[in-house]
Amino acid sequence: MSYRASQPVSILTPSSHALLQHDTANMSTTRSSSGDEFFLKIFMIALFLPEGLSFFIGDFRLSVERVLVFVLSIIAISRMTRRLKSNQLVSIPSDTIALIAGIWMMLAATLTDGFAGLKGSGIEALEFVGTYYIFRYMLGSLDSSVRIARFSCKLVVIVTAIALLDPLNDKLFTYELIKSITGYVKPSYEAALAVHAEALYRDGAIRAMGPLEHSILLGAVCVWFGTLALKTFPRELFGWSIAVVALIGTLFSQARGPLLGYIIAFALLAYNLATPGFTARWKLAGLIAGVVLVTIFTFSGSPFATLVRLGGISAESGWYRQAIWDTALPVVLQSPLFGIGLSDNWNWQVHGGLVSASVDAFWLKAAMMYGIPGSTLILLTVVSAFWKGSVARSPVLSREEQRLSEALGIVITTAIFLGFIVHYWGTCWILLGAFAGMRANLAEAAILRKVKLHKTEEMRDNLARSPLRGRPSFAR
Repeated sequence: MSYRASQPVSILTPSSHALLQHDTANMSTTRSSSGDEFFLKIFMIALFLPEGLSFFIGDFRLSVERVLVFVLSIIAISRMTRRLKSNQLVSIPSDTIALIAGIWMMLAATLTDGFAGLKGSGIEALEFVGTYYIFRYMLGSLDSSVRIARFSCKLVVIVTAIALLDPLNDKLFTYELIKSITGYVKPSYEAALAVHAEALYRDGAIRAMGPLEHSILLGAVCVWFGTLALKTFPRELFGWSIAVVALIGTLFSQARGPLLGYIIAFALLAYNLATPGFTARWKLAGLIAGVVLVTIFTFSGSPFATLVRLGGISAESGWYRQAIWDTALPVVLQSPLFGIGLSDNWNWQVHGGLVSASVDAFWLKAAMMYGIPGSTLILLTVVSAFWKGSVARSPVLSREEQRLSEALGIVITTAIFLGFIVHYWGTCWILLGAFAGMRANLAEAAILRKVKLHKTEEMRDNLARSPLRGRPSFAR
């Protein structure tokens, strides 16, 4: 009588989560994930294409990025539906809040500006909310978010190199090149170039901008991806190289707000490095920041100017940003629910120190366009992506995914702070949705992989307790 030896059952531990995911994923899922990453990389490339490469349908400006947002949003929704049907969807608070934010933006703008408001706010909502869902549902396989982050960091190096051609040639190199090819002319650039306005020049030198729409956007992008690279890949030359290139880009953009953002980001990175075993470090940091802000806003007659000065930015810049808040905040309070619409036609002229309708404060500008609820919902979208708790120590995430999760927290914190003294639009507006979607995806991945791990361990235990183990083969 022959016996068949029982095959040993491997014991899965949290450190073997990569093998677990690899073994349980079928070939079609792998191909789908690879295809999704390819489209996300194309999307990131399109995000940095010059504005002059856009095309128009009537008076409606379309770009490659906007077309891709529309198409990829449909794919993302199909991914969500498929996972919902298979009971593999984890609800993250930002999923719902992002949708509410998009609906509110369109409702508020329609009530203030009619069809024109709906058209403008519709594309704004699609760019932010659509991008959130794209990065929320088109990532998922092990380290897919890390691979997209690495690719994006490489892309920012190229963008920065192109931007440096502006000060090296003492002209808007990319803008002039695209203008010579497509004939695209932006009147605001031409007017600023004619008078050497500070929007394009500072200290006698032209500010680096490259394919982005403004030097401030270049500075913000460099800060975000420099931080992302340094935290996610701290032990690699890659991470430090990206951080150095991003710092150079920030310096040559001559954008004071983003430079302050880089200082804040590095301070947070250093704080995180110095407190590796202190699990409540971010709660403590948030408490200290809250106390400082409450103190400043309680005892300072010019709180925003004080914040800017404390950040090492010139008193003149602080005074100007305080003037913007002093002038625009009453406008918001006159129409707090739905704002005043997307138009720049507001009474900035009542303050003799303001030179244009530009509002250098993202959260204030959002409140002007969509009301205080709209600005709050946008803020809650990016914040609520973290409400499932910290996943930086999750044993079922790879080490780089853990670090990426922390990096996204630092990036979002920096972006929120700078949003009070810097305005985001275009590329930066879309990236806010991408970062929130990526963080929500990591939170879901941590939960789903943990469930898979537990199920596999239960199967192992059941097999270990099975009365058929060790019996003769014919008895089975």
